[in-house]
Amino acid sequence: MKLRGGILFGGKSGEHEVSIQSAKNIYEALDREKYEVLLVGVDKQGRWRLGSDATFILNASNPKLIALNAKAPAVVPVEEPGRGALALKDPETGALRQGVDVFFPIMHGTYGEDGSLQGLLRLMNAPFVGAGVLGSAVGMDKDVMKRLMRDAGLPVPRFRALTDHELPTAALPGIATELGLPLFVKPARAGSSVGVMK
Repeated sequence: MKLRGGILFGGKSGEHEVSIQSAKNIYEALDREKYEVLLVGVDKQGRWRLGSDATFILNASNPKLIALNAKAPAVVPVEEPGRGALALKDPETGALRQGVDVFFPIMHGTYGEDGSLQGLLRLMNAPFVGAGVLGSAVGMDKDVMKRLMRDAGLPVPRFRALTDHELPTAALPGIATELGLPLFVKPARAGSSVGVMK
């Protein structure tokens, strides 16, 4: 019997569209001999929507316009007692739309890679692939991750974390002297680099 896998993607972060693109790629690559594949998209307002084929993703060939199909049915996740799985139900009628045996969380950034989604799935006893709550939370926080690796004796590049109370623009010349150039500026708990000084 095939496992029913739910690709969980989208979300409320600034990396919403990147997540949709990743989900599209995984949807196309998953082995249909092993998995029945469902698309479970979370829109920018946090609503879960269910899709069963690639038409759920609009403008799939254009990364700038890629989006979820807002006409797809809304669903809410509920635990299926005794099954160790999650059910997706219609929020209005409570009718079962689909059961999910295992989730593939493909949400990028905040609420997806930071342990939030993993915690929700754990609370609902929903099996999922990838890192757990702690690994996701620590892995998303660059400052905490670097400190843990450094304290474990692993080599890490020199770094400096700035708080909201510091003035980054005023502090940058001193930090450049302290760390050397080139210098990458990254948000501690978000995605990629926001600047490079050479």
